Amino acid sequence: MIFCNFADMRHCLIALFALLLVACHDDVEPAATPLKRVVVVYIMAENSLSSFASNDLAEIRRRYKAIPDSCRLVVYLDNSQSDQKPTLISFDPKNGETVFYKYKVDPISTDSAAMQQVLSTIMQRQPARNYGLVMWSHGSGWIPQQNAVMKRPQRTIGVDNGENTTSNKGTEMEITTLANVLKQTGVRWDYVFFDACFMQCAEVAYELRDAAAWCIGSPAEIPCDGAPYDVIMPNLFADVDSAWTIARDYFGYYRYREGLVISAARLSEMEALAEATRPLMAQLDPYPAVDGIQRYNPANTKRKPEYYDLGSAIAKWHSADDYALWRQAMEQAVPFRYATSNWYSYMNGYGEYPPVIDPDHIACLSTYIPVEGRSLNDYYSQTAWWKKLRE
Repeated sequence: MIFCNFADMRHCLIALFALLLVACHDDVEPAATPLKRVVVVYIMAENSLSSFASNDLAEIRRRYKAIPDSCRLVVYLDNSQSDQKPTLISFDPKNGETVFYKYKVDPISTDSAAMQQVLSTIMQRQPARNYGLVMWSHGSGWIPQQNAVMKRPQRTIGVDNGENTTSNKGTEMEITTLANVLKQTGVRWDYVFFDACFMQCAEVAYELRDAAAWCIGSPAEIPCDGAPYDVIMPNLFADVDSAWTIARDYFGYYRYREGLVISAARLSEMEALAEATRPLMAQLDPYPAVDGIQRYNPANTKRKPEYYDLGSAIAKWHSADDYALWRQAMEQAVPFRYATSNWYSYMNGYGEYPPVIDPDHIACLSTYIPVEGRSLNDYYSQTAWWKKLRE
């Protein structure tokens, strides 16, 4: 059952019209046989990141010839810096750059029906044996909008205000919604790569475990410029077992620049990681101490609650033997982890943060730690990850 207030109803109507009022351009010839892989870069830039969307598109243009002949990259571009309505742009070495789908009405890109229509159109026009997805926008892990706690479902990825402006006041997308949209496509995605802040957390990876093979992203803030697409272009089309190289080369680019924390999680192992974590959590008081645990955002921020490293927390709360046994499961689930000693933080006034205080134990996978009296605690108890830990 769906409930809408008048503002939500407006967004629903916009999304509905967007599904109906589109113009399709057949400049891109559908593949006679399924392509090896199509990578979708889903850019939700009706927000303060809009100028960086143009930069990333320029990076793609510089390197699209590195796309294998049997593959294509499709950009869904919703950018408030342009009066143009959202478009689907195909890139491949043979056809170059081609706009093959234009919207007549600006959809809410964070709406599940709008995203489902985008993916359906791409999969019909660009059929492939395998698919990869880049989610491009603001991100906040599993955590809901601050002014909406306990008032509506969690909102975690993307910001779209529906007015084609750069305001960050808009609709966001639940991770549960994203997982359902991906599963409804009928394929298991090779990877979901979050080019967004704070998305590499246990709660998100666990939610996506049945939708994709890999989850790639940062548990912390990423540089405003985001992924260097001209650098990682070949990695986007690597075999599924090599999808982790996206994280490796993303990290390599920023290692001696702003700094970065990033990892690649093998989602088929997230259930085993939850099973290994569950008995350890059962031994704790409801609100364990957080002092000395690696955190991924400034302690004094009021914009977002803390993101703590899961590995650092387990090491803090348990014996060395218990941690060593748990770490075996963690290394299977998050086998590729990269972190500089510092990274630049917008939330810290563009200063260096944090630094890394627990390099021997970090999993480069964050988690929320309930702290007594926090309003998010009841809301957090609804997440699939926390329910699993409390079985």
